[in-house]
Parts: sequence; C-alpha cells; structure tokens
Amino acid sequence: MLEKRAFEPEFLQKLDSLVLGVTRARTIRAGRRAGGRVLGTGIEPESFRDYAEGDDLRYLDWNALARLDDLTIRTFRAERQLEITILIDASASMGAPREDDKFGLALLLGAALAYVAMSENDPVRLVAFSGAKGATQVVRSGFHRRRETFLEFRPFVASLRCGGEAQMAAAVADLLAERRPKGMVVLISDFLLTETDYETALTRLLAARHELKVLHVMGEREVAGSYPPGAYRIRDAETGEIREITLNAASAAACRTRAATHAERVRAACLRRGISHAQAFGAGNADAIIMREFPRLGVIS
Repeated sequence: MLEKRAFEPEFLQKLDSLVLGVTRARTIRAGRRAGGRVLGTGIEPESFRDYAEGDDLRYLDWNALARLDDLTIRTFRAERQLEITILIDASASMGAPREDDKFGLALLLGAALAYVAMSENDPVRLVAFSGAKGATQVVRSGFHRRRETFLEFRPFVASLRCGGEAQMAAAVADLLAERRPKGMVVLISDFLLTETDYETALTRLLAARHELKVLHVMGEREVAGSYPPGAYRIRDAETGEIREITLNAASAAACRTRAATHAERVRAACLRRGISHAQAFGAGNADAIIMREFPRLGVIS
C-alpha cells in the first residue's frame, strides 16, 4: 500500500528540506517590538543588540558587561505553538476504485504533511473519520512534536480502514467539541458527499477560526473515466445500492465530465471562503503532488 512509503527513509529524506509555512494562527507570547520584530520570551537565544533605554534588564548580557563594559541585550526566539490537525476522510468511497488507492494516497500525503510540520516542533496529530452503523466514527492519534517521534504515527496509520458513509459535517462537529486552541486543519478527502455536508464542514472550521487547507484527492480512473467497456453490476461503496450499467466510450466521457464538475465545485467552495486548496489526483503522482501542490497550499517554503 502507498501509505507505507511515508515511513521509508528514502521518502523521508525527500521531505527533510521542506519547512511548514504558516500564514496565520501562530500564537506568540507577549514581547516588545523592536525594528518591527517581536522580542520573544522563549528560551532559545536568537541574537544580540545594543541596550536601549527601557529594555528589561533581565535580558542584559552580564558576561559582555563584565568583559567589555558593554551593555548588550540578549534576544530570544519568540515561543510559538500551532496545533496542526490533519483530518483524513476514511469513508468507503476513499477505497474505491481499489486500483486507484485513493486512501493510500491520502494517508501518504497526510503523513508527509505531519513530518514537514514537525520540523517546527509544532504539535501535530492525524485524525480520520468514517461512518459506522449510521453514526460518524472519528479516531485520533496522539500529538507529536519532534521528528524523532514521527514513526510513532505508523501504528495509527496502519490501523485505519475505509468504511461507511462520509459524514464530514458531523466529524467536524465532533472535532470542534474538543475545544482545542485555534490552529491549522488540513482536510484531505475525495468530497464524494453532498455539497451541503462539505460546505457546512468548511464553514464550521472557519467559524472556529482555524486556518484551513484542503487537499482534494481523486483517483486516476475517476478522473479519466478509464474503465474497461462492458456490462457491470456495481454497488455503491457507502450506501450499498446496486445498479446495472453499461460502460462504453460515451459513459467514459460522461464520467470525465462529472469528475471535472465535481472538482470545480469543491474548488469553488474553497475559493468563496478564501481556503487554500490543492488537487491531489492520481496515486502515481504522489511525489509530483507534494512538490507542486504543497507550495500552492502554502504549507512549505
């Protein structure tokens, strides 16, 4: 499965140079501004500058004063913390068609984002939602900060399976009920659910003042409509409804049209709300997606 690549050394080496870029939702502890920058109250030294009247003497470099009779202020990197939740659709549609490995792609991308985020020592977690017996099931990993702990995500990722209907709005409501601090949420889904459901989910996340980014995942066959011609009896992966259809050149063209329309609706829903959006179409394009689409999302610099 594609998601196994996320924990391979060769793949992680490709991600080592990626740095999470955050446009907002950073919480910075109180400090005073000098030259347009925040002087942090953290513990990691950043630089030195000349003493100015009114500076806090607690930050005076006493060693410099003793050796050089020089009044120098030690500055520190502002402490920042951004909770990052990578929310992954694990409904049954993410597993169909099986050959497309959409779910594997979603897990790979989610894990890659987690690894990149951990370069800043921000708390990161993976969350998956699916349907079970008419109810929404939301499962969460623990938060991890340091890259040395990244492999602790592996058992969680390996345990995930697709199933049930996507109930995105209900999953988001469950997530928001935790009342966590404002942070970043990266939503990864094929969005094969009603527009009302996913638009409600997007609106709720924004109303909670989270920084929201969307990765729309689709499979190669879904996008191209490249199914072998013939008569089929198909079952809806989520509802179980069975239908008989005939696939031919005309139906393939219709599939392509529906896929394009669906992708445009998701893009437009994000655009109207000012949400960063990227398309992740085709598991075979995983590496290209990371290099091309992650920057468009504003998650690497």
